[in-house]
Amino acid sequence: MSPAPQPGLSLEALRTRIRAIEVPSPYRTVGFGAATVDAALPWGGLPLGCLHEAAGTPGDAGAALGFATALVTRLQKSTAGTRPVLWCLRGDTEHEIGNPYAPGLRSFGLSPKHVLLVRAPATAQVLWAMEEGLRAGGLAAVVGEVEDVDFSTSRRLQLAAEAGGVTALLVVPELAAVSGAVTRWQLSSIGGAEARPLHPRWHVELTHCRGGTPAAWELEWNHATYDFAVAAGVRDRSLEPRHERAQAAG
Repeated sequence: MSPAPQPGLSLEALRTRIRAIEVPSPYRTVGFGAATVDAALPWGGLPLGCLHEAAGTPGDAGAALGFATALVTRLQKSTAGTRPVLWCLRGDTEHEIGNPYAPGLRSFGLSPKHVLLVRAPATAQVLWAMEEGLRAGGLAAVVGEVEDVDFSTSRRLQLAAEAGGVTALLVVPELAAVSGAVTRWQLSSIGGAEARPLHPRWHVELTHCRGGTPAAWELEWNHATYDFAVAAGVRDRSLEPRHERAQAAG
């Protein structure tokens, strides 16, 4: 006789549990700190040792950089603060997307002393530095800021991340049609009267998730706890991915 269902188990939590039983995850994970986001991912959190990709909406490239910095902070804290982050960018990237600098890193809770910054003259060298760092292992994460990455390059980065067991995060101006990344994220900043210091907000759209489905949230970063949370005022309403809203409107 089958055991009775556990009382109070939400449908979302049940789906996550069933996925975990049916398809054992090959990855370790780090949670977002926001249960609704973790439950939407097939692994129950952000999978480690693989490639992720983040892009801002047009005119809001800083949103992707902020979101990436928050993610990297959680990744670095998950190593008990012992492993550094390798951050790779072109020498002129600061004029296009932004630049990791000490006050900005600290505002997310990431100590600059834990960031190894590599500046390269061209995108090819940025990608080379990323791949070398991923295969070497021993890092909390590898971040790369580039203009664009083709599928074969993204696939190579994914394989390097798996080989070294290091998580890779690409920050790009826009998401390409195809990618070897395990998850892909589209970001836009949320400002206005509700914004609070040290609590940046974003509209976060999971556009691609291997083995999962697209989803969207309005998330807030908590500098004190290094957690993401569903932004206050939107906890009781779900958000549709932008492309689904556009299709419905059309």
